[in-house]
Amino acid sequence: MGEFNQAKYIQKYQKENYDRCIFNVPKGEKKKIIEHYEKAGYESMNQYVNALIKRDMQQNGGGTE
Repeated sequence: MGEFNQAKYIQKYQKENYDRCIFNVPKGEKKKIIEHYEKAGYESMNQYVNALIKRDMQQNGGGTE
């Protein structure tokens, strides 16, 4: 029986349960975005981007999940 590999377990879980969406911003914008979402009370860029997408979709009839 092999040793438990937590990193592989997490990778497998994420692959099975999440889709990845990668996006680019102009140089220097990432720092501004981080400062903005932290000031707004978000804990991560992922949390912030997901909240923005969800809000936009709700307001524009694209989903209400």
